[in-house]
Amino acid sequence: MTRLFLTASLLAICAFPAFAQDINVSANAAVVSDYRNRGISRSDEGLAAQGSIAIQHVSGLHAGVSGSTINLRMEDDADVEGVLFGGYKGNFDGIEYDAKISYTAYPGADDDNGRDLDYFEFEITGGYDFDVFYGSLTWAISPDYINESGVSLYYGADIAIPIQEAWSAKAHLGFQFVGEEGPYLADNATDWSAGIWYNWADYDVDFGLQYVDTDLDESDCVEHCSGKAVLSASKAFSW
Repeated sequence: MTRLFLTASLLAICAFPAFAQDINVSANAAVVSDYRNRGISRSDEGLAAQGSIAIQHVSGLHAGVSGSTINLRMEDDADVEGVLFGGYKGNFDGIEYDAKISYTAYPGADDDNGRDLDYFEFEITGGYDFDVFYGSLTWAISPDYINESGVSLYYGADIAIPIQEAWSAKAHLGFQFVGEEGPYLADNATDWSAGIWYNWADYDVDFGLQYVDTDLDESDCVEHCSGKAVLSASKAFSW
């Protein structure tokens, strides 16, 4: 048994360099004037710093972690949102797809009623380049959404339109349905956004300005959900 274990370990060590050559590492750092998640603020309409790092194998398997500073009105002690994710990306006849599962956590935080803010979500995204624009559709399901809101379903559509070499326009429309109305949303919600982005080629930094809104009144949201212009600056890295 010992000899078998040593042999397996040696083979794994020898195979790792070849496996590692097939892995790409990417990261992103960003600052936003308001962290909006599906149209709803998770930074109390204030500044947020964000970052992510991910690895992807040539087979399509990928995993990573992302985080953002937050300021939730339903939890005074939650300062950070962390997301662990993993899944599979691929391309079928020109359609780019990504199926992944994520776990969103708020370390040490529960709301005033003792609810758990953490949640799992499964998401599938498919996109296609139509030359004049890139379009994608998203479907997501959570068995128990943030703040124990019950089963959540989300449907989203996005388009990105290149304007010039450094400029692009983007638009989004989404619909969210929650099983338990109240802990996070008082009703099912529609969100939308539209904006313009500029890539500063010298430093490969993207600047964005978009308008984000929902069909909810402020009284329907635990967090802020009224319309607002959001500024962003982000930079991507890859190895």
